Amino acid sequence: MSKALRVMMGITMLTGGVLGQAITVHAAVGTTQTKQVRQVAPVGNLASQVENSPVVKAAGNRVTLAAQALTTASTALTTVTDALPAAQANLDATNKILAKNQKIQAHMGALKQAAMVRQVQAQKELTEQLSGQTTAQTAVTKSQAEATRLATAVQTAQSNFDKDNSGTNKVTLQTTQTKLKAAQQTLQTAQSTLDKINTRVSAAKEELVNAKMEVSGSTRDYQIAQVDYDIIRPQAAVDQAKASYMTKVQRVTAAKTKLAAAQRDLAQAQEQLATARAQTLAALTAAAEKPVSEQPAIEKPVSEQPVADRATDTSADANQATHRGAVGNQSMKPVKPTTTSTPYRVVTKSRQAIPALRTTVSPVVVKPATERAQPRVSAKPATLPQTGEQTNHALTVMGLILLTATSLLGLSRQRQRHQTTD
Repeated sequence: MSKALRVMMGITMLTGGVLGQAITVHAAVGTTQTKQVRQVAPVGNLASQVENSPVVKAAGNRVTLAAQALTTASTALTTVTDALPAAQANLDATNKILAKNQKIQAHMGALKQAAMVRQVQAQKELTEQLSGQTTAQTAVTKSQAEATRLATAVQTAQSNFDKDNSGTNKVTLQTTQTKLKAAQQTLQTAQSTLDKINTRVSAAKEELVNAKMEVSGSTRDYQIAQVDYDIIRPQAAVDQAKASYMTKVQRVTAAKTKLAAAQRDLAQAQEQLATARAQTLAALTAAAEKPVSEQPAIEKPVSEQPVADRATDTSADANQATHRGAVGNQSMKPVKPTTTSTPYRVVTKSRQAIPALRTTVSPVVVKPATERAQPRVSAKPATLPQTGEQTNHALTVMGLILLTATSLLGLSRQRQRHQTTD
């Protein structure tokens, strides 16, 4: 093997090692950047994350329960309010029936009372007329006796005057005759008074009979009215309707109180939901804008990590192991990094870039690769790595290396031909 060929192969191997290191570094950086982007990138839109927050869900459940309670209270208030007019109508109807019966019974009672008063007055009048009749009858009797006595005295005086036509007997006869006329006049007056009193007694007796009949009739009518127009049962119905109406009024008041309480609870629940949404949105926004280096690292156990993340981590470790083996054996085996997106957030520690490549052929400065493996985290939102640009750049470098190797191989063969010809 000529010296030029050995130099060409050394340069090719060195260039291949540098290229392998660059590809591995690019793969590691891509994997790290992908994980960093997956760490801060929200799954779905921010509103969906806010609504899926446990705090917001709990507040939403409280709002739902409060709304259901408000609907129930409103329905209950409507129900008891609708029942109130019927209770009022029932109370009015029972009051009307009671008032009618009370009016009829009062009228019948008044008639009975008037008949009783009339009977009492008729009885009193009859008693007075009977007393006057007795007095008038006594006066008539006395006047009759006096007239009879004077008539006898006139006959005696007339007989005496006939026997002795003297002046004394004449005066006695005249005096006795005058007294007899007076007694007869008194008798006539007493008889006239007695006749009048007898008429009034008859009228009083008739009035008493009529009053007794009226009392009897009014009493019977009153008793019938008490049966036909009872006030006991209507009064009980009124009391019951009034109690029912008051109960419904109390239910309406209680339903209004519950409705007001449900409205307050719903307002408080809505306020708590708005507060929970605002706080959750602020927390998510602050977490999204916070630098990756300042975010707390939360490592999950291997059993809890998604399969895609374990595959990514295993692939990255395998790429590093392959790269170390390739460098140690002075061979190049590029490994394509594998990244798989997950449907939810996974917070992992950002991996550090692999250390600089060790080689024994010639010193190689790998500072750019190291710096590229440790990207600086800024406050700007993380973006997905431009793997397409890195792959194109690597292919360009590989093409240049192959072109150089082919040229060197051609030069070596030309030199061998010239040496053979010479």
